[in-house]
Amino acid sequence: MKRYVFVIGLLTVLAFAGCKDKKEEIPIAVNSSSQLDDEDPSDELDEQLPGEDVPDYDIDLPDKLSSFTIAIWGETYKIPMTYEEFTALGWVYKGDATTKLGAESYVENEKFEQEGNILYADLMNPNTENSQISQCYIAGIHVDAAAAEGQGIYINLPGKIVFQKSTEEEVTAAYGSPIDRYEEGKSILLTYEYGMNSQVKFSFDEETKAMMGIDIRNFRNPEGEEELENVSDAVTPEVEAYHPPEFEGVLLQDFVIRYDGAYYRLPAPVSAFLDNGWELDKDGSDEAVKSGKYGYATLLKNEQKIYAVVYNYGTDATTIKNCFVTTLYGDLDTTKIQITVAGGITLGMGEEEFLQKAAEQPYEKTEDVDNGYDIYTFYVSEGKLDYTQITVDQVLHIVRQIKVVHNKDAVQ
Repeated sequence: MKRYVFVIGLLTVLAFAGCKDKKEEIPIAVNSSSQLDDEDPSDELDEQLPGEDVPDYDIDLPDKLSSFTIAIWGETYKIPMTYEEFTALGWVYKGDATTKLGAESYVENEKFEQEGNILYADLMNPNTENSQISQCYIAGIHVDAAAAEGQGIYINLPGKIVFQKSTEEEVTAAYGSPIDRYEEGKSILLTYEYGMNSQVKFSFDEETKAMMGIDIRNFRNPEGEEELENVSDAVTPEVEAYHPPEFEGVLLQDFVIRYDGAYYRLPAPVSAFLDNGWELDKDGSDEAVKSGKYGYATLLKNEQKIYAVVYNYGTDATTIKNCFVTTLYGDLDTTKIQITVAGGITLGMGEEEFLQKAAEQPYEKTEDVDNGYDIYTFYVSEGKLDYTQITVDQVLHIVRQIKVVHNKDAVQ
């Protein structure tokens, strides 16, 4: 399987594709014992129900799927977990464990085997230095029971949900409505999100209705959790020094934004969003972040949700509210939050007017052929880490998306 390495801190969206694109159809087996034991010739063979052969395990799991805790063959796994913990439970890596993974990066779909059973895992290195695979974390597990290699893997999930047995209706009763539901071939897929880079996807066989696929990923950094438990939430000097702007200005490189009716200058403290009516989703947010490190925050308001990468510019570890949001985004389709940038450029504006307001500020123009978009990106420097991106619909010639990204070495 091809390996792709990704950088954790810069990732904003994950595509949770299964390990194999083609799903094998598994016929419902016939209960052969009924023919041998039943002497009544009038009885027909009984069909074996989906999940009938799944063993019962006496296991105590949390009720919330957001705990990212599951049990395989009755043994508890909390994602992420160390490579050492994972292999101690009997899994053998089918690669070279001495291979080094880059700092603050991860690799997808690495193969692990146990007594002929195969699953695929995502390996994460949250450290600031390269680390051997054996020193990394298992941050994602993918099992496909539509393939023979995954049929012998029995998984229990929070809320008494059972892999290869529970139905879509039972899953939604336990976890609520998913963020996304769609049909793909003969499968139904549900997606649950609990913050940026923390997601669970289930697939169900259209005929048997049973859960036949599970992708669980949680790229939250587990290191230093004990050390962060008693971190002070007192306002930091960096937050005290922040003063929100009063208007969006005229230069895109100033990174001043009007977002849902309030003005911010990126990077902006999470507390500034809380002051403007946003609420912190604790399940989808880090509690605290170490000095000089990135973290994740999920903000909620009026049924809208922001998945934000945040950064701690302070000299000490601090709670999430004292960290700074480095990216803001809005569009006309999914993140329907009104966003206005320099010169009054806003969602729904005509392309010609947008270009007039951008004046002589240099940009790079690219094309998204699949979606029919022209993308104008205004970079601040040659490093291309900080920018404002305006996406225009090629047919309607209106601004459909605006994204602003600004990372600084220090907050001024």
